[in-house]
Amino acid sequence: MKLQNFVALSFSIFSVILVLFLSACGGEEEQGGQSENKQDSNVGGDGMPPSTPAENTPPPVKQDEIATPEKPKAVPSPNGVYLPTGEEKNGKAVYENQEGFSMWNDGVSWKITDRTGGGKVISLGKESINDKWQNGGIARFYPDEEYAKDATFRLAVAFQGSEDNKNAIRLFEQFALDFPDDKLVAEVYLSLGDLSISEVSPDEQPSFEQIANARKNYKMVRIKSDNIGLISDATFNEGGLLERVAENPEGLVNFYYTFDKNKDDSLQKNEFTSAEINASKEFEEYDLNGDNQLDFGELFDLATFESYLDIENLYREYNSQYADTKGARISQATEKVGFACEKQGRPSEMLEMYYKNIEQLGNDPKSVGVDEILKQYTKKYLEYEKLYGSTLNLLKKLQTPDEPVSFAYTNRKGITETHDGTVEEIVKDRRKLLPFLNANFEGMDPKIYSEVARLKGAIFVNPDHAAKFKGYLAKYIDYQNNFPSENSPANAFAKLLQQATDSDQKTLELRMRAALDAVGSRVAGTYNPQISDFADASPGVLVWMAEKMIAQNSLDDAVAAMEQLVDVYGESGGEFLFDANYLLGQAKEKERDYQSAALYFDAALTNSSWHVNSDDARMRRGYSFFEVAKSTKDPTAWEKAISSFEEIRGNTEATLDKRAESSFMMGECRKNQKDHAGAAFLYLETTLNFPSALKWAPKSYEQAIGCYEKGGQGGQVSMIEKQYADWQRKFLK
Repeated sequence: MKLQNFVALSFSIFSVILVLFLSACGGEEEQGGQSENKQDSNVGGDGMPPSTPAENTPPPVKQDEIATPEKPKAVPSPNGVYLPTGEEKNGKAVYENQEGFSMWNDGVSWKITDRTGGGKVISLGKESINDKWQNGGIARFYPDEEYAKDATFRLAVAFQGSEDNKNAIRLFEQFALDFPDDKLVAEVYLSLGDLSISEVSPDEQPSFEQIANARKNYKMVRIKSDNIGLISDATFNEGGLLERVAENPEGLVNFYYTFDKNKDDSLQKNEFTSAEINASKEFEEYDLNGDNQLDFGELFDLATFESYLDIENLYREYNSQYADTKGARISQATEKVGFACEKQGRPSEMLEMYYKNIEQLGNDPKSVGVDEILKQYTKKYLEYEKLYGSTLNLLKKLQTPDEPVSFAYTNRKGITETHDGTVEEIVKDRRKLLPFLNANFEGMDPKIYSEVARLKGAIFVNPDHAAKFKGYLAKYIDYQNNFPSENSPANAFAKLLQQATDSDQKTLELRMRAALDAVGSRVAGTYNPQISDFADASPGVLVWMAEKMIAQNSLDDAVAAMEQLVDVYGESGGEFLFDANYLLGQAKEKERDYQSAALYFDAALTNSSWHVNSDDARMRRGYSFFEVAKSTKDPTAWEKAISSFEEIRGNTEATLDKRAESSFMMGECRKNQKDHAGAAFLYLETTLNFPSALKWAPKSYEQAIGCYEKGGQGGQVSMIEKQYADWQRKFLK
């Protein structure tokens, strides 16, 4: 259906609700119509005279029989964009809006009703759509194709911006249908991809249909465009959706289920190949209990694996097609491929991939993803080195139950205990087993840790358990053999630094110096950042330089480094802009320009509120506003300080000490405003919520006592002093 025109209509809300209410009271007739076969008011429905009032008196209704009135239903809106349906009525096109209201011509005038050709009339127009409508309706009619194209796109964008997603989707879909080769169609598909799950709340999971629809639209962006920016956005948006699904693939699991009422909810063996599954593994690998069907838990594992496999394939294809395209985000895509490989149980492949990427693209400062890969390489290498080493060490010991062992362990009271015995004796004794595992096998496989703690001595006497642990041993020996142990971060970065200095690769050299400094290696020697090196520095290196300059009080140079980062890499956004503003805030702190510092910390959090240093930025922002308020007495600054501290206090992922400090500082803000009652309340909240914060709890007790004394509430003082004494006996033994 070729789009020839569309109409945008709007009505005043009050008049629309009034008309809908009145029409809802009058059955299915059109407005102003008369019911056929109307009966005489003096004749009953059966042709007999009407009954007397006494005969009509209803029986008394008991209180418990009174029906609860229904909640009022949401009134659908006739406002919006009316698109042609392809039908005609009386020689004129029929239109519908996003709520299903129909606009049609009865041969004389235009009507909006709840169904084509009849129903409840919402508004009446005249012969021309552009004439005035009842109830204050205003129409904008787009009959010309070129104007319609432009208006369709602009209105769709406007609706998306105002979160009217229904209208946005309808208009974008209409645009893609009618103008499939237009230069804007790739942007349309990108928006449709984003809008496909726009109605899914954060605590819900997208359905299979929503996921498939989003992916179909993102794929169309790559088909319809050669703009690397749009292609990258579509790819990374799709990857982000798949990561969300992988974390909780409930929508996929529900799709895989057949939900046949005659059998349990499961995926049967004969249905496995016909299901829309791309898994490379066979049915038996998912059927862990061997019952020839996949239950919810097994399907959950399958769907998780599927999602990570899709992530890997998506970014591998992106790198394959656009590796030589200027502006392609190759390093960032490589980091995502590695992430997916790790989640599928192939971390060694991830590390080898990361090393090759650093080696190949490390001398290009614009390959900003290399900086993230460097951090991930270090973090993941050390994590898996510990995991494989500790787990393998334990599994080997379990194969030699008579081997004597001795270990020291510090108990909860801070007393060091020493235990001796054979491996079997210690494993059988639960009081010794957990200290043994915690003291000697830090970072081991948590699943194997749980099994050892649960099975204890049964590992040695039950043949099935013994066989299972031999299987674990073989698996971890294989993991260790494939692990790139020769490329520890210190060795790998030292090797690349030598390569960079030999071949005059300045950007790679600076990256390796920063990376070696991060792992505490002194191989690189002493390096003092130079402004002359800024031009060759990547974003991560500029941040490293600024941190060293701030530590050396070279504040002007640190500011210059961050200005370079913003000027050159500002469009990259995210963590780089967080780092830049975060360090600029620290520089202003040292200059005691707290107003500027607070604004920089605020800008940092606006760009990346989830950054690893975000809570420190919130704390610094709170202290900066605190200092501003003390000097200016501005009540707005006090409230901004309290708000910043409150964000940390409410963050359960922040450290207990940080949360206690922020709670204490909220009290300090109130005290400085002479609100002694409010301050005392916040100080006592700190003692109640964070009693084990040994620095902030006693300060809070002391300040609460002082506030009650200044507020003239001496009666409270003795009670708080008693609570403080009780706290000291409990926590300061």
